[in-house]
Amino acid sequence: MWPRIATALRHWWPDGADGREIAEVLIFSRFALLAVGWIGLARFAWGYYSPTFNPSNDPLVLMWMRWDAMWYTGIAVHGYWTQALAFFPLYPLLIAAVHWTTFLPVTVAALLVSNVALAGFAAVFYRLVRDAYNGTVARQAVTMAILFPTAFFLSAAYTESVFLFLSVSAFWAARRERFVWAAIWAMLGTLTRNEGVFLAIPWLWAYYKRYGLKWSKTLWVFFVIPLGIGAFMVYQWIDFGTPFAFINAQAYWGRHITWPWVGMGLALQVILNGSPLQAGAVLSMIDLVAALTSLALLWSGWRRKLPLDWLAYWGLLLLVDISAPDPSGRSPLLSMSRLVLILFPAYVVMAQMARHPSWQRLFQWMLPALQVTFFLMFATWHWIA
Repeated sequence: MWPRIATALRHWWPDGADGREIAEVLIFSRFALLAVGWIGLARFAWGYYSPTFNPSNDPLVLMWMRWDAMWYTGIAVHGYWTQALAFFPLYPLLIAAVHWTTFLPVTVAALLVSNVALAGFAAVFYRLVRDAYNGTVARQAVTMAILFPTAFFLSAAYTESVFLFLSVSAFWAARRERFVWAAIWAMLGTLTRNEGVFLAIPWLWAYYKRYGLKWSKTLWVFFVIPLGIGAFMVYQWIDFGTPFAFINAQAYWGRHITWPWVGMGLALQVILNGSPLQAGAVLSMIDLVAALTSLALLWSGWRRKLPLDWLAYWGLLLLVDISAPDPSGRSPLLSMSRLVLILFPAYVVMAQMARHPSWQRLFQWMLPALQVTFFLMFATWHWIA
């Protein structure tokens, strides 16, 4: 299996200078994060945490196994329980498959899946953007994704890298009018995160551009997409008595659907009422800036005339994330700085902005600095997203 994956990555990896530069950014950034995490774990006490939350004795593994990572590896080993249904099954299934076929520790298996998916995302994302624009914009967009402040989650035991790989694969296949593959990638996306349902957008847009509003036999392929989440709902119905158990499980995290401005207003209130050194105020500021920055980039993407299906996908995902705040949590816009990580069109806008030397210098210094800071917090068991 692994030789085939390596061969596929070599086949898909960008050629020439673009491929070398992307590989260098990817490898050097991961080594830099390892160094930062090692220093953080050596400098700050971490051994006193209970073994339940220290699933490995290896700091190089442990620094990536925080917060939600414990849920995913727990599901991979033990299966689902009621609260865990908020986490969709594909990533835990991949972890379990690697764990049981290679006999690697489940923690290592989780990190292996994430980092292979990260490499796959970089390769396919480059092709997608190159087809829409050119190699220069594509290379810069991939670089922006790797250096994004919360991009360390792409190497941690989280779903972001897997979902990004499936997302850009669905968009790339739809752009090439490979309707079956686009539907398959989208279906797998629905098994990874609930936002996967929005991967129907590129499929429908590609169909419309090809056939208009006319009926075609190809339309039947569309119904492959909901099979993933449908299978998950059937499983919940059989084992937990309701196909909507995953929605009920979200209540454990205190999220509620409301108007999109409510969460941002609550975050601003926490910031204004708190001290600049209070954790809630700092986290609310980070999450609010993430939401506002993504909205500003979306507006810029509209003005730059990004593909319409990219903009629709981006806008709907962002709207859903902003409209589901946690009013009683440590930050009303809980995890927003991580949630915006999967909005891949933002990196294309940033790449276009980076043509200007001032923006390029800002991105080159600010993005890695923020990522190092946030990862240090994450590795030492401080909440960031």
